[in-house]
Amino acid sequence: MNVPTPEERCAVEARVSPQRRAEIEGLVKSLAPVIGDFVLAAITPLRERITELESRPTLRYLGIWDASRTYPPGSFVTHAGSIWHTDAQNSGIRPGEGGNFWRLAVKRGTK
Repeated sequence: MNVPTPEERCAVEARVSPQRRAEIEGLVKSLAPVIGDFVLAAITPLRERITELESRPTLRYLGIWDASRTYPPGSFVTHAGSIWHTDAQNSGIRPGEGGNFWRLAVKRGTK
């Protein structure tokens, strides 16, 4: 792609009449909102999808379960040799106890 040098651009602009320059500026000003609306309409679904994906729980291994720690949705922990997962924020709830906060993901093996 050949991009004009600043000198070439100045030379072209010098040959454009003030009336033609005003017409071009008017055209650009009239197209700007249309182009802006088009771009906004095109990216709005993408922004919404990004927001949805970022709001999903992520898979995070946070080590050995600790009663003093708060676990966000998507957390995995090790407790009693097994791996547990939570989809709900919780704190102080031991995996395997206290309702449906933790799900067994990987059961410990036997020796």
